Order: sequence, then structure tokens, then C-alpha cells
Amino acid sequence: MGVWLMPNPGGYQAYMITFPRDDDLDQIVEILRPLRISFVIQNVPKLDNVLVSAALEGHRSDYTDSDKPLTEFELDEIAKKLGIGRWNLYGAIKISGAKFYFPEDRHNDVALQIRNNTFQGIPSITELRWVDWLPNGGHLFFAPIAKVTGPGAKAHEEYGFDFIGAFLVGVREMHHIVCILFDRKDPDSRRRAYELIKVLIAEAANRGWGEYRAHLALMDQIAETYNFNSNAQMKLNEKLKNALDPKGILCPGKNGIWPANYKKEE
Repeated sequence: MGVWLMPNPGGYQAYMITFPRDDDLDQIVEILRPLRISFVIQNVPKLDNVLVSAALEGHRSDYTDSDKPLTEFELDEIAKKLGIGRWNLYGAIKISGAKFYFPEDRHNDVALQIRNNTFQGIPSITELRWVDWLPNGGHLFFAPIAKVTGPGAKAHEEYGFDFIGAFLVGVREMHHIVCILFDRKDPDSRRRAYELIKVLIAEAANRGWGEYRAHLALMDQIAETYNFNSNAQMKLNEKLKNALDPKGILCPGKNGIWPANYKKEE
């Protein structure tokens, strides 16, 4: 059981800042960093790319008839149609072209109103509507603790998916959460999504970046990326597992930790 210890802050102000260009991202992060570390910003700012809001406002078919990944021009047109930026911060940042909004300025902005309610402690499942971006929407999260680079978005394009991502700015790190959305009833879409996330995991590991959460089907691959000192961490985990659960009853294989009486490859 968890007990919430944070006292009522006495007041808060939700806001949204829109940024018109995709390449504003580096500057946004550099301005946010000292504000977050010094606790001028005391909560966790959320930085969404344009398609997070687009998916909350409608389906992919509302914006394009093409089954190919959206182009830069199409992304700009979606941002213009919704009156938002290519990146949108919910959490003041001065960047050329940035626009600052309060909840009362945009009553019909789904993403901003979700943030406004969340800060008041009002729960909602409305945000999950972004899964409906595609028909029969399913998703895989790719969530490394890593800096932002272009190859991840490029890989999405190569595998035929739109890049939908967000950043959560912590004190010492920034969580990069990529949402791979696929059609659950389309075998080819499922296959491409699974292949894409395996490529992203491997690429992140090659750059020294680890994931902090993943689908159960990917736990073995991710566990194998934490292989420093001849897999010392996994050897310790397996030794503890076999000592505390010798019959392998409790969640065998969870987080890539298999008991000795299981054949991992099976």
C-alpha cells in the first residue's frame, strides 16, 4: 500500500508552450535543464511531439490518406491545423516563435486540459486515446534513459511508422518515451513493430543507453544489454533467484532472470 505524503501545494498553474520547429528541441532541453535541477520547476515537465496531440484529437485517417510515414510538410500542416508546435511543453521558456498558453486560452485542447486536470489530482484515461491513431491500435514502448538523436526517428520511417514520442524531464535524467503504434489485426504491422523495437534496443545498447521499462517479450534482449564485467549483474541475479526460489515458481524469466530449472531458449 502506498501513502501519498506530498502536501497540497496551495496552488498551481498549468500551461502549454508550443515550439514551431523540430530542431528547437536541443535549445528547449538546455533551457529546461537548470530550471529543473534548481527546482524552479518543481514538477515533471512533459514535452510531446506534434503527433501526441494529433492522436488525442483524431485518427490518422483524419490527417492523411497515405499509408506511408508522415512527411515533414504533413507534420507542419498538422501542427498548423491544431494550432500547436512541432514540440509542445506542458509543465517559461523564451525561444523564437514559441507561444505560451494557459488552460483557459484553449478549452478544447485535449492534451492541455488533461495536464490541467492531472495537476489537480483528477485522474483520467482520456490520454490513452492516442492508441487509436491507427485502427485496432496496439503499442510498444521504447523507453531509454538517453539523449535525443535522429537515428531513432529515422528507423521509424524505414519500418513504415510515424514517430510519436515524448520526453519527461527529471532532475538528473530525461526519459525518452517512444510510442510504436501498430495495427493489432495486421500481421505485417505487428511484425514490423516487433522488428523495429528490437533494432532500437540494440542501437541504444551500442551507444551505452539502457531501457527502464519494456514489454515482457523484450525483457531477455534488454537484460542481455546490461552485460558489464562478463554479465556480473545477471550472474548475481540468477544466484539470488535460485537461492530464494529454487523451484522457479515466482515469475520465471521476469526481467530476464530465469531459474536454473528452466531452459531459457524455450
